[in-house]
Amino acid sequence: MRNVVQFVREALINNFRELDRWFQQDVVLLHYKPSKEQWSIREVLEHISLTNYFLLLTINKSTRRALERKLDGLIIMPSKDYEEKFRQIEVVSSKSFGWVNPAHLEPSGTRDMAEVRTLLKQQFAQCMYNLSLLKNGEGRLVHTMMTVNDLGKLDIYQYIFFLTRHIERHLAQMRELREQFEESAVLLGVD
Repeated sequence: MRNVVQFVREALINNFRELDRWFQQDVVLLHYKPSKEQWSIREVLEHISLTNYFLLLTINKSTRRALERKLDGLIIMPSKDYEEKFRQIEVVSSKSFGWVNPAHLEPSGTRDMAEVRTLLKQQFAQCMYNLSLLKNGEGRLVHTMMTVNDLGKLDIYQYIFFLTRHIERHLAQMRELREQFEESAVLLGVD
């Protein structure tokens, strides 16, 4: 189980580190929208913080339940197909399926970026704390249904990994927005 915890931990560190770098970008880039229907980078960052908030409600509750179920000396072994579920979750980071956001996950575009950055740092810390509590396999004791892409029941490690893949999906979106911004600046002859 330590390999799973380490794997999820590294995904958290890498994705949140890259997220934080976006707050250092030029304000014009952060507000750039290629079209009225698309989100700006600042809106994407806000959306990630909103989604993390709701995912963490489930992760925190599941962590408490897992710790209540924990038995000293119990060794929790993953099933044979355990890694397959992580591969299924990996698809979330791609654009290979449609994703419709519920209204409560839609960004307003008006939230203060310093506040969003602080929220994301707190969310990272909360994820890391949960993993530290579940370092001996306890995260396998509780499963929660994930309807996105029909993933089904996920344990806590898989649920946190889902959170990282959602971030990865939007990191790719922000990189695309930056490329579109740079291309539009070239077309306009702006340096």
